[in-house]
Amino acid sequence: MKEANKIAKHIIDISGIDVFKNSRQRKYVEIRSLLTFMLRYHCDMTFHDIRDFYISNGKNYNHATAIHSLKAFEMHRRYNHNIDKYFDIALLRIKNKAKLRKALINHIIDYTKAKDLRRLLKIVDKLPLKDIDGNKMQKL
Repeated sequence: MKEANKIAKHIIDISGIDVFKNSRQRKYVEIRSLLTFMLRYHCDMTFHDIRDFYISNGKNYNHATAIHSLKAFEMHRRYNHNIDKYFDIALLRIKNKAKLRKALINHIIDYTKAKDLRRLLKIVDKLPLKDIDGNKMQKL
């Protein structure tokens, strides 16, 4: 919970929006979606944990709302470019960035068109692979 509180504080500081305010205005919903994404993939919180986190901070919330918020994250990213800026700035302030970056990449892949996946695969195939046991991995 300590890491979750840090992330929430960073997002509130960066955006100037109180994610725990009981409001359905778009700006609040979008920022909560960002926080939910980060809680789910950085803090490995279940939807019930996310619900409990919001409730403990005074926000009316349930696990179904958390699921919807996570599903809507991509839509919010596409129409509000500040979401990506807030994500990047928050990422600078937290530890273990690689895990959250991988989660975002996987999320983006889930919403990528099939024809674009082939193009993406060509790019990814050119990336160097991580060493395992000190030996360079070979591509097939």
